[in-house]
Amino acid sequence: MILIIFIVLITTFSLNTAAESKYNWDQLIKTTSDQLQQNKSDIILNYTLAVAYANIGDIKNAYNIIDVFGSSVRRKDFNAAVSPYLSDWQNYRDHDNLLLLNYAAFKEVINKDYQEAVSLFEYIFEIDPNNLWALNHAAAALVEIKKYDKALDYANQALSMQENEYSHLIKGYAYYENGNYVRAIFEAASARKLFKALADEEYQDFIE
Repeated sequence: MILIIFIVLITTFSLNTAAESKYNWDQLIKTTSDQLQQNKSDIILNYTLAVAYANIGDIKNAYNIIDVFGSSVRRKDFNAAVSPYLSDWQNYRDHDNLLLLNYAAFKEVINKDYQEAVSLFEYIFEIDPNNLWALNHAAAALVEIKKYDKALDYANQALSMQENEYSHLIKGYAYYENGNYVRAIFEAASARKLFKALADEEYQDFIE
């Protein structure tokens, strides 16, 4: 009995610590949220908050903020605001600033350069290997360019680090696009809460 309890404690501890990034995203969320009280329309502050939420697995809040970019901020204005932070980058592998690397990666997602986004998320995971969300974001970008097998591999790696609904959502969509509807339904059931929270048009055919 004592051995069983010990194993459970060890497993729980491993799951809770596995997803810890080197960067203090929770502190960034607090600081940025406070700053937004003074300037709610600031593009960089809103973008920073979305990036921070994405790195703690709060996908709903991250998507909500990014949706605002699509409806109220022109892509030209967004790029003009973000690009100065990345202007001296010739090669992202020369950098280890996790915030700026995430700026670059999600900028590529918003601009629909998904292959470049995948490369950036892969590098982020390489230098921040306990952050499973980088794997999930790479997997989501891979789905966009129809590389479903690799997306499934990354989502499975993320799940091996910690159970989370976003990995299941990505797997469900990948299986659906591959025509494996039984597995798609199973994964959708495992991501039910996130699925409903996002209610994204991109997933409507899948959910129906």
